[in-house]
Amino acid sequence: MPYYYVNSNAQPNGDHEVHEADVCPTPALPQNQVKLGWHLNCQSAVAAARNIYPGKPTNGCKNCCPDCHTS
Repeated sequence: MPYYYVNSNAQPNGDHEVHEADVCPTPALPQNQVKLGWHLNCQSAVAAARNIYPGKPTNGCKNCCPDCHTS
């Protein structure tokens, strides 16, 4: 089961990106990583991130969570 975090710094388009820890080639800086914990898949991790940033766009990283990435 992968471990995920969300970047506390929003992307230029406003998205808070969810990353799979230890495998992402484009990780957030350590001080910007908000831990989401262990999840079965990126969909579950993105849902958890939406609870942290309600009403804000949340997205999966295109590099490590492509199944949850939206343009």
